[in-house]
Amino acid sequence: FFLLSYRERFHETYPRLKVTVTNGPTPETLALLSAGRIDFGVVTMPFEERPEVERRTVRQVRDCFIAGGKFRELAGRTLSFAELPALPLICLEKNTSSRRYLDEYLAERHVRLEPEFELATSDMIVQFAIRSLGIGCVMEGFAREALRREQVFLLAFDEELPARDMCIVTDRRSPLSPASRALLNLIMQERENGQETCEA
Repeated sequence: FFLLSYRERFHETYPRLKVTVTNGPTPETLALLSAGRIDFGVVTMPFEERPEVERRTVRQVRDCFIAGGKFRELAGRTLSFAELPALPLICLEKNTSSRRYLDEYLAERHVRLEPEFELATSDMIVQFAIRSLGIGCVMEGFAREALRREQVFLLAFDEELPARDMCIVTDRRSPLSPASRALLNLIMQERENGQETCEA
């Protein structure tokens, strides 16, 4: 949901330059970056920072809980995080930064999650939530289209999960390819011009 609009504008400007996009959790993205298999990554905090990794914050994101029609009785209610363990939850796998952040935040409030499903990508969580297989936890940007189509609805809580940073990461040891440098320049120029919106 972050790269797509930039990718479209990049292709209009540089139709002959090829850019390959992969999708994976933050630890996998950082491993690919370290191995020199990608030029840059778009990841969310928190993650274990390393001296060779340069990060630039590009926006803030906020996590939310979404549900499909089977859970309509929860619409209009204000829930507490203490109620989450009783719900059939759909979360990212434990090896992701987003899941680790959620678990640590809730643990501070003495809430421990045991999800029904632990999935590899946020896109899959949205699809499971649309089918009412459980309550999904994703960044709002991933759920935007399903919310717009009213395939899912947002659950309301008595407190919000704090916003966190989405960052572009590069490896100081590896030079950027011309294509990736051009795409990064496009992203950062629009960010500096204030055209980037906040998901918080």
